[in-house]
Amino acid sequence: MKLKTKQAWTGFLFALPALIGVFVFYLIPFIISIYNGFTIQDRFVGFTNFAALIKSNTFWLAMKNTAIFSIIAIPLAVIIPLLISLFLATFDKHTSFFSSLFLSPMIVPIASVVYVWQIFFADYGVVNNILKNFGIDPVSFFKGPWSMALVIIIFVWKNCAYNIILFSAGLRKIPKEVKEPARLDGANRFQVLRKITLPLLRPTTFFVILLTIISSFKIFREVYLLYGQYPDEHLYMIQHFMNNNFYNLNYPRLSAASILLSIVIIVIMLVFFRFERRSSL
Repeated sequence: MKLKTKQAWTGFLFALPALIGVFVFYLIPFIISIYNGFTIQDRFVGFTNFAALIKSNTFWLAMKNTAIFSIIAIPLAVIIPLLISLFLATFDKHTSFFSSLFLSPMIVPIASVVYVWQIFFADYGVVNNILKNFGIDPVSFFKGPWSMALVIIIFVWKNCAYNIILFSAGLRKIPKEVKEPARLDGANRFQVLRKITLPLLRPTTFFVILLTIISSFKIFREVYLLYGQYPDEHLYMIQHFMNNNFYNLNYPRLSAASILLSIVIIVIMLVFFRFERRSSL
């Protein structure tokens, strides 16, 4: 057996457990979802489930809230860690120490985190007591528009640490020899940042944005622990819609929603990859 063939088979055998897991827990359920999306009680109904889904006000409410959350939370979860990483990069020493301080959201169990946030932002919590001492009316963080703002803050806080580590690693890979000639030519810090640092940091930024988009679809856990199965209408997202249809055993509607959501995610990722490829040319 040739060496390359032997190495290929060895790599395949090592990857086989992961491939089996993907096939069993992802591919097969997705195929079943496609089947359920076009059937009702094992009877083919075409696009009936999708038509009913599009006419559902609850579905569009969930999609609207999900879009609002993604449009606000994802850029903040990328820009804020980038700014913090640029600030930490100005220190020649203790950079790793300061970076490790931001790892606390990744270390603390999520149930403890949710409990602390409830203590701070409850109707009679710490924040409202402080506002009351200053003569400001209490804010209901668990109802109304403020509920979305609270979840966005939690999402940014939770994902900030990992993104800071990635950006810091990307900044350390940029050689100082590239920046020094620009500074000798009279370029200021902002010009060096815009013309040299950010372009060279583009692969890392692309990877961070990709991970942040994936993480944004995992916020359901925190929202569920904070607000329960039926949260305020400002925070009812597509994950709640699918989760409630699962509990109600409405699998055709659930499958149709998951297929539409998958199509939206695939389109967004294709546009994103295309934009990244063009910008890197």
